[in-house]
Amino acid sequence: MSENKLPEEIWIHVFGFLPVRDKLSVRLSCTCFKRLVDHWTLWKDSVVVLQRFESYKPHFWRTLRQRKTKSIVVQKAHAKALEQIVTLLPWTSSVTLVQCSDGSALVTLGALKHLESLVIRQCSCRSLTSSLLSLRQLTHLCLCEVQRASVSEISAAASQLVNLTSLHYHEDKNPLLKHALHGMLRRLPNLKHLSLKLGPNYGILPDDYFGRPGEFGLSSLELLKYGDPCLSPVAFNALPSLTKLTVHNKQWRKNPFYCRITNWLQGLHVLSELNISLGFPLQVYAKTIPKTVQRLSLMGVNADLEAVRIMAEQVPDLLHLHLDLCCHDNCGIIKDIPQIFPKLQVLKVRKEMPYEQTDYLGDSLPAHPDANAVSCWDNETCVATKGSYTGNWRK
Repeated sequence: MSENKLPEEIWIHVFGFLPVRDKLSVRLSCTCFKRLVDHWTLWKDSVVVLQRFESYKPHFWRTLRQRKTKSIVVQKAHAKALEQIVTLLPWTSSVTLVQCSDGSALVTLGALKHLESLVIRQCSCRSLTSSLLSLRQLTHLCLCEVQRASVSEISAAASQLVNLTSLHYHEDKNPLLKHALHGMLRRLPNLKHLSLKLGPNYGILPDDYFGRPGEFGLSSLELLKYGDPCLSPVAFNALPSLTKLTVHNKQWRKNPFYCRITNWLQGLHVLSELNISLGFPLQVYAKTIPKTVQRLSLMGVNADLEAVRIMAEQVPDLLHLHLDLCCHDNCGIIKDIPQIFPKLQVLKVRKEMPYEQTDYLGDSLPAHPDANAVSCWDNETCVATKGSYTGNWRK
């Protein structure tokens, strides 16, 4: 290495193209590469999971400091352990607490002045409101199975975080009913994304569960474990500014009488991204997908070629399409997609089939002038870029 005259900046740039596994292999090759691979620019999006703090030696923390690690996941932590993070990694911007029973742990995080994202999962929080009082700078908050905290306390705790732009409330055992939801939304003027886990305890919610039309400025909504008829057919009339909708249904459904999404989509005139998993067959709501949609993901949705063609007529400007074809009966859907969606740039599909049966992708994709990336995964993965096709490329 001493004879190599390449500047360190060149090496760091090259290492930036390597996956994590290869970076770590290069890191073990020599002392110089170890120092270069630990450069903070190569670890901007890295996440570190911490479990047993007593087992971490000084050189471990020194490595995290060199990489300027900003995202931390802490399992079964106590306040003393979190004090190490505050002291050694003061620039931390994202913390996930999992199964934390120390009530003072959240108070300790108040010393992290750059903390923007906080996830509390399966933790015991007896005084959530006072614990979050020193974290007013938070922009993202996720509450999942928080123990020993009532809905009213959770609502009060979240409402004081006036800088929140994203809120995930995944507490299906403690339903967030209308009055509590409206109270929170009124106190969070910057909130744009809301994620709710709607379990059976929610029952059937009122028509104005999301407020009056235009009352709240949400632009993104995610529903987990959803099952009709939990929400009213007119529930989305209150969300005319919605640009992104994600609905993760808890199971497949057949009877279209209970399908609400057909009514919801008809009033979303600026929707640009739609993500649906399970639920009703595509044929039930294909005609109601707004023409403004440019990104579409259908995961585990039953569909045939006819339904996909109907959908294509509704979304002529579709740019990104993600299809999970595990339950689809017609493999010919993949072959016809380049012709059905003339402006498509990115396509992701999945189908279990031998490699030789994917050859028709090579015949279809090069003719598609706007294709930026097309990939298939499971048994085989393939990628097409600007009309070129490469098969058998595994992720």
